[in-house]
Amino acid sequence: AFEQMAQQLKEHEQLQHLLAYRDALTGLRNTNSYWAWITDFDKEIEMGEINFGVLVFDINYLKETNDRYGHDVGNKLIVSAARVISDTFKRSPVFRIGGDEFLVILQNRDLEDLEVLLKKFDEECVNAQVETDKENIPVSIAKGFARYDFRSDSNFIDVFNRADDAMYENKREMKGLK
Repeated sequence: AFEQMAQQLKEHEQLQHLLAYRDALTGLRNTNSYWAWITDFDKEIEMGEINFGVLVFDINYLKETNDRYGHDVGNKLIVSAARVISDTFKRSPVFRIGGDEFLVILQNRDLEDLEVLLKKFDEECVNAQVETDKENIPVSIAKGFARYDFRSDSNFIDVFNRADDAMYENKREMKGLK
């Protein structure tokens, strides 16, 4: 009975961790997990040598999709976008940090292979669609990248802000609003 209770307690702890650090819709790491990673990265930045990059993603036309087709289809668009991002950057931590916003922390091989991965990502986006009763909706995702620079970045948020600015510039270009 004691072993069974210990096993149930362990399973309960694993479930609590999953609920606390995973996004329920996409299965990706959530904002709680993101903030824990940021704390760790800031400690590494303070200690010295670290090499990483941040990719920020934002789904285009999610509000329009929700308004036209309903939130169920909007959720399918979010899940499809999450799949494209996580399949492309499968060796890196991927977070859903907002309703239609995602973030990837690139290190090691994924950071070295960034150009190849971004090309693959763009190709996957062209092929990704969400089916509805009326038509297929393309999965359109804006992206922005920034690499940590020890000369100008004092913390993780500095890198994030540059990646976020680059993503919004890409979004304007994609929507023809330049």
